[in-house]
Amino acid sequence: MGVLKRTWTWPLAVSATLALSVAPLATAAVAAAPAAESTSGSASVVVTPASKRDAELPTNQRQPKVPNPPDLGDAPWTTDEAKDMKGYRLSTYTGKYYDKRLEQYRLCVVQRESGGNYDLNSYYQGAYQFGPFWANTIITRLKPEISAVYGNAGVGQLNRLAGMRISSWPRFWQDAAFWTIFDNGAGYSNWSGGNWYCDHRPNKESGWPSADHWNYTALERSAGDRTGSNSGASDSTTKSSRAATGTPANSKKIARTYIAKKYGWDRSEFTALKNMWWRESNWRYEVVNNHPNGPWYGLAQVTGGFINDQGYTVKQYMSSPRIQVRVGTAYIKQRYGSPSKAWSFWQSNGWY
Repeated sequence: MGVLKRTWTWPLAVSATLALSVAPLATAAVAAAPAAESTSGSASVVVTPASKRDAELPTNQRQPKVPNPPDLGDAPWTTDEAKDMKGYRLSTYTGKYYDKRLEQYRLCVVQRESGGNYDLNSYYQGAYQFGPFWANTIITRLKPEISAVYGNAGVGQLNRLAGMRISSWPRFWQDAAFWTIFDNGAGYSNWSGGNWYCDHRPNKESGWPSADHWNYTALERSAGDRTGSNSGASDSTTKSSRAATGTPANSKKIARTYIAKKYGWDRSEFTALKNMWWRESNWRYEVVNNHPNGPWYGLAQVTGGFINDQGYTVKQYMSSPRIQVRVGTAYIKQRYGSPSKAWSFWQSNGWY
């Protein structure tokens, strides 16, 4: 429809597939009760309540909480999850337009468009980078469902959004906006195109959020290792250190030091590199873009052929942010001369 922003960053780089367990909103309210026993013949079976099972899941895979006080009814927009404006979560909206088979596709779109920043505020707005004229359309389409399910409380909340930029809408409403405009696939073209894409066919995307990846939100990050396990102090410390080595912050630090020593590139050149690789990979060294014209790898999103030309295997490259910085900046030097020139090209073309 030509209204949404077309931005090209990076898709899900994954080997693990998330087991989704999101129930419809109508079944979200579960009383916290002890495990019940049921009998079938002479065998006794312990039935674990859904609330207890949910508590055992990684935070990013849990059902949205039922709000408190109870006089608000089932109002998912009042939960901490629904108001969290950073990072990747299961959709906090699971209403009429939601399809859990496409949840990984939605997460891919969030990563591609905003890197998980629901409050990204420019001409294009929010996690899904809606154009500024979409608000009224979204509200109009959502209102019948919200009225039927949540009554006047829901409609009142929806009406309040009318005068707000979409980037200030809480996560619940932005998630609802995405599913409404996606409309069971009819609106997929709003997020299609570019030099990589998210596959909008059911169950074709896989990956985040998962128990073994950070999700980059304060509500979900633990002090333990990537899996959240703290069994054994030395083992946990080793895993935590290994995870820290691959963080975006550490990769940026490596790059800043390396380009100054190797090429004499100053702060302005690092700023250009930082902006460009944020859009290519969110500065995440483990990402792989399996686009038909690719694949492209890591921080710099370079090809396997170029990696080999620099004397490394793809496996070696993907195991080390330091190697990726070395290879990626060599590509920039050879093709453009400097990050600022590469970034200028990227801004005009959406790739470099």
